[in-house]
Amino acid sequence: MEIFVTSKDEQLIAVDSVKAIYKSFENGHACYIDGVCKDGFNGENSIVFTPDFLKGPVDYVAIINHSPFWCMPFFGRDLNNLPNLTQQLLAYDGEKWHCVIPVCDNVFKSVISGSKNGNSFDIIMSLNTSGITECSMQLAYVYEAGAEPHALVRSCAEKAAKMRKMPIKVRDERTYPEMFEYLGWCSWDSMHIHICHDGLLEKAKEFSDKKVPVKFAILDDMWANVPSFTKLSKDVSFDDMVHCMHRGKLDCFEGAPERFPNGMKAAIDDMKALGIENVGVWFPTTGYWKGFLPEGKDAKALADVLGTTSNFVWMHAVDSDDETMIIVKPDAVSTEKFFDEMCRRVKEWNGDFVKIDNQGFHKCFKDMVAIGESSKNVQNAIDKAVNKYFGGSMINCMGMASECMFNRPDTAVSRCSDDFCPESRDWFAKNILQCSYNSLLQGQFYFNDWDMWWTDDEQAFKNSICRAISGGPIYVSDKIGRTRAEILKPLSLSDGRILRPDLCASPSPDCLTSNPTVSGKIFKIQNVADKAGIMAVFNVDRENHSVSGTISPKDIPALEKSGTYAYYEYFTKSCGVLSYNESIDVTLENNDKVALYTFVPLNNDFAVMGRTDLFIGVKAAADIKTADGKCNFTLKEGGHIAVVVASNKKVSYVKANGKSVDFVQNGILLEADTDVSATEIEIG
Repeated sequence: MEIFVTSKDEQLIAVDSVKAIYKSFENGHACYIDGVCKDGFNGENSIVFTPDFLKGPVDYVAIINHSPFWCMPFFGRDLNNLPNLTQQLLAYDGEKWHCVIPVCDNVFKSVISGSKNGNSFDIIMSLNTSGITECSMQLAYVYEAGAEPHALVRSCAEKAAKMRKMPIKVRDERTYPEMFEYLGWCSWDSMHIHICHDGLLEKAKEFSDKKVPVKFAILDDMWANVPSFTKLSKDVSFDDMVHCMHRGKLDCFEGAPERFPNGMKAAIDDMKALGIENVGVWFPTTGYWKGFLPEGKDAKALADVLGTTSNFVWMHAVDSDDETMIIVKPDAVSTEKFFDEMCRRVKEWNGDFVKIDNQGFHKCFKDMVAIGESSKNVQNAIDKAVNKYFGGSMINCMGMASECMFNRPDTAVSRCSDDFCPESRDWFAKNILQCSYNSLLQGQFYFNDWDMWWTDDEQAFKNSICRAISGGPIYVSDKIGRTRAEILKPLSLSDGRILRPDLCASPSPDCLTSNPTVSGKIFKIQNVADKAGIMAVFNVDRENHSVSGTISPKDIPALEKSGTYAYYEYFTKSCGVLSYNESIDVTLENNDKVALYTFVPLNNDFAVMGRTDLFIGVKAAADIKTADGKCNFTLKEGGHIAVVVASNKKVSYVKANGKSVDFVQNGILLEADTDVSATEIEIG
């Protein structure tokens, strides 16, 4: 295998002074690159080589970094068609699965790209700066093969996390913030430029009046003192507003005085007085999208940690005339001081967490520092400040590039899709594909945040199911007066606590390498809650055609691979019993049709489905005991319950907290309504 480096005239030349070193393990290997380039490695395409362990055609799904900030799936068969900036490759050759994860180590960043050398792929390592002459045992990629794809991506990710020079934690080693176990709300798609003290209080009061138990809120973009905002008219169009936003520069990290006349602390305190227990504040890594105003208050106050960088132009700022930006310098001391100061101010306002955006901004440091170093400094500084002031509670955002993903020491929650787009069927299909397939990579390291949504959007019903099964936070962005309490009711207990599954929702194994928008098949995403499996089934066909397929316990990889499972479908109340390998047929006639199945092991004649008035109601039941013809379990909160019983079992009574309650047994399905205070259930 030849290794190439980019010469000064940007031509690839083979070198003997850079070599690959392999560390093998069962079913795979890790590849390290070591050596020197006396003329200095080029910043882009610094090192390029073509591995020979996998050739096409093979069925695959690739997770591609389609913008500096976000990832999405790409489906194909020819490996030479792989897009540049592929961050994970999962392929099936007809016999076994193959997973390749390129890594951002402490200096170099690696990605996958389709190769010109036959039906194969290249590993491309880059620096974002020139002049570096040494590549010292940089982990380029980890490769592993296996029989089960979900177990494979988990194992490969764990090795990638541990084999870097600076190991990182996988998801199970991170602590999920307690405040995100409750329903939330975000100001962005609700208020935009109109976010203000009075509006926030009006929305908080609406939740209180409607008895919607929202417990956390995010004060999102456009709250800050950005002078260019004052030039916008009250009826400014969305496009013009976003154009101004992405060109905006921060005067000071304080609330816009005309909209927050009493300051940010007053707004936060008043929201808490109306029942919003935890309030967080949004800000980007750059202070604001185009950094700080040169003559601004904070540019002067933070002068020791800010510096002038190249203008990273993106999104709506393509016509910006600015050639430079003033943002935090990428060294460890400056980043630590900067993020500590920002988080300290939020804490002084009585804020409880932060949402830090624009994390994939490292092109700003082009020709200044290696990308592995800048990302390490930034992500370490963010996590250190967040741990210090908020006990680790934050939402990472716009940070799916591998340099971000491989450098966070502790924080647990990260957005996994482009921004929510209301009133759009196309956006729904894009979002569900992004979030579920991105779980194959980001979901191994973090709890995925599927972003905000509206309860009065035409896609609200489907969005609510996606968020319920996601395994991450659930928060809406309803405008004032428009929250539909009935849409949120199946998502949480009466105190707002969501019934969050245990993993990050991802596609079932048979959906992994086929694009569900054109496959003609149902699209299945799955998760687990203890020993139970949960499966949401969608029609995302691009032409809104009818789609069909099968569902089975085997579609949920984390379930025990033997025994008998009872299933229950939320909307039709249909139920039955299947062995692990058995399946049933499902057809969804159009994009508005959806199904939600719960699979529970049938144990001693009983399978407890829990609260069937809640989407993940199986999570409301615990301490299940089945013996001697009886079933006992506890409920976190009473409501409509269902239990599947063996076909020859006739139930005589149902008791809640020792008192008999009415029940209906229709074949194998037993249902009963219990009072909200019911906690102890006995069936016999």
